[in-house]
Amino acid sequence: MQFSSVVGQEIVKRRLVDGFHRGRIPHAQLFVGGEGTGALPLALAYAQFMLCENPSENDSCGVCGNCKKTTSFTHPDVHFTFPFLKKKGESDVCSDVYSEWRAALAVSPYMTYETWMKHLKAENKQGNIPVDECRAIIRNLSLKAFGGGYKILVMWLPEFLGQQGNILLKLIEEPPQNTLFLLVAEDADNVLNTIVSRTQMVRIPPVSDEAMMQALIDREGLAEKDARKLAMVAAGNYATALELLHESNNPFLEPWMQWLGISFNMHMGKAATWSDEMSGLGREGLKSFLLYGLQLLRAAAVSPYAMNSGVWDEKEADLVNRLVKLNLGADRIELMVKLLENSMYEIERNGNVKMILLDASFKLSHLIRKTA
Repeated sequence: MQFSSVVGQEIVKRRLVDGFHRGRIPHAQLFVGGEGTGALPLALAYAQFMLCENPSENDSCGVCGNCKKTTSFTHPDVHFTFPFLKKKGESDVCSDVYSEWRAALAVSPYMTYETWMKHLKAENKQGNIPVDECRAIIRNLSLKAFGGGYKILVMWLPEFLGQQGNILLKLIEEPPQNTLFLLVAEDADNVLNTIVSRTQMVRIPPVSDEAMMQALIDREGLAEKDARKLAMVAAGNYATALELLHESNNPFLEPWMQWLGISFNMHMGKAATWSDEMSGLGREGLKSFLLYGLQLLRAAAVSPYAMNSGVWDEKEADLVNRLVKLNLGADRIELMVKLLENSMYEIERNGNVKMILLDASFKLSHLIRKTA
């Protein structure tokens, strides 16, 4: 994967490339970026740049033998570690599922943990990085590089590395020559402190709306208005944008109209039924649903200016106007935004989806009717 394939993140790209040209390459780096920001694609592009036989000033060539191998995720000097589920009768190492890993990356390097588990047909199970994989890392990186250059470990989601990860500390502190650790995390607070302290952190910000919009136009063929709207709803998460891209127009408009109606009228029996139905969207779908609601609320907060942006279609503009007519006020809208953000946080932490939605329905009803 080349840097040119990574959406936005120009500042981070320049920092990585400049460090290479100055010979300042930390042997252990921790890429930290939220879901869909491109932390994993950046690490993959960086690994390819490091191994490229004929790199340009700003990117790998994409055509040499090393580039072709890294693009297909088959380079013998690039090792991958990631959370997975042990298959019955097999050893507990990531190489057992390398074929599935390569297939998932080929679909999209912007994949989320949930889509990865779905790819493994293990949506309702918890993956991890076991101690056998840690021992395999030590063995693999102790060998000489096949190509005579760098040996690179790309570890995706080290948050799933338990205390057994401490056996890697000596290797990280005193690695063999030309060994590079690229750890890719979403939340550094959930990574072992002993590992974080031995890495140089590279923070990855959300994808800018403009960069995402341009990528959706150039790569997905969207019209500018549709791309702008999708970028706004995705809120810096390119994985969410790609997911919503395959949905029908305004996939969450009707559910939001239904939810607001239930909450305004305090139909808690219907809220329970609605919560049960919405749980079928899955965690990623619900996060996208709540993100869409956040944009609706923010549009209501700045109305009438939001209606002049050309982003919202007629039905969406009508819903925003209904929110405006409730006279919620900035304080109540802020509380509603926090409610949705907290619900997203709880969903990301594997909370009971039905209970989270039902609780949010009660609180949303209280906030709406208190100002109605």
